[in-house]
Amino acid sequence: MQQDWFTRPRLVAGVMTGTSLDAVDVAIAEFSMTEGQPKMSSVKGYSSPFSPEERRGLQDLIGVPHSISVVNDYNVWIGHRIASVVRAACDEYGIVTAKLDAIGMHGQTVWHDPSEHSLHGTPIRATLQLGSHATLAVLLGTIAVGDFRSADVALGGQGAPLVPRFDADFLSDPYRNVIALNIGGMANLTLLQQGCSADHVRAFDTGPGNVWIDYAAERWFSMRYDRNGDIARSGTLHAELYSKLRALEFVYAPPPKSTGREYFSVQRLNELLAACSGNINPADIVHTLTLFTAWSIAENIRRYGWEHATLAVSGGGSNNLFLMDALQGELPQANVTTTDSLGIPSAWKESLCFAYLAYRTLGGLHSNVPSVTGAVRSTILGTIALPG
Repeated sequence: MQQDWFTRPRLVAGVMTGTSLDAVDVAIAEFSMTEGQPKMSSVKGYSSPFSPEERRGLQDLIGVPHSISVVNDYNVWIGHRIASVVRAACDEYGIVTAKLDAIGMHGQTVWHDPSEHSLHGTPIRATLQLGSHATLAVLLGTIAVGDFRSADVALGGQGAPLVPRFDADFLSDPYRNVIALNIGGMANLTLLQQGCSADHVRAFDTGPGNVWIDYAAERWFSMRYDRNGDIARSGTLHAELYSKLRALEFVYAPPPKSTGREYFSVQRLNELLAACSGNINPADIVHTLTLFTAWSIAENIRRYGWEHATLAVSGGGSNNLFLMDALQGELPQANVTTTDSLGIPSAWKESLCFAYLAYRTLGGLHSNVPSVTGAVRSTILGTIALPG
């Protein structure tokens, strides 16, 4: 497979279900390699929102201990759910699923603990993304690549973020500094110094993206997210809550670093709210959480990046106009825009990343960036499931 993989363009689908737990996103693109330089074309995207029941089930799975039988059932169910969405995406664009050369599936992260700890005397690091890519391969009749994080974690890395390889190959600029910022459930950024190679980028998680904003919008306003940031715009800053949020240690930690719902959990947020004196207007909570998200991103850029840069934003957070305005206010010297302006559809960027990683894996190319994750060396990412 590796010997002839790059001899012709490959049609690859990428699938992402992020920490926001809002939808299954599929991006389909054609990838090719010319003199070692990757090209991407014919990008198409499709999204299937989780139903309220599905979303609650996933939230519960992440937040509450479950029996292994329940975890196993969800692992297979996610494979079936993703297969149905990929099939729908192909139907939408008149693509026969068997014509897909491969599918790259991130899977649903339910636990991420890349810090070294011990089990039965053996030092381990752990990460778990549910979604049987073997099920996916058989159901759709094509190769599926999944479990992208484990190899990097086994090599001492954070296993995240994994988008820097994509960012370096498709968003870097020889004449200006670019910061690729993805605001999903969590926020992560890639620092692309002008003219840098993929081996010299830096990237890390900055803290929460939409996770706490979405929770507050759902709890107090029965909305899955704060559309356009309208709720936040109607509120005012709650100084006491803002101070407690800015005291969270993860924001200040130096990279490499990654995080998830384990740290930025609903329980932690509720504890912070309970520690505040008096009742807080719900709109003020959303306002304050949104400003904190913007501040935590900007603080990491001030500490570890460049305030004079093009800040190219993708993910669901790029649609939150109040959050985007807050980012520009925090970084007045930056050019805050979306990746759309650089030719990458912001809604599908993460899904495109995992399509691209699958493309590289099947060509035998390394895709983690040790300078980003802290792994001892680069490696091929993911495991391959064949359709049989």
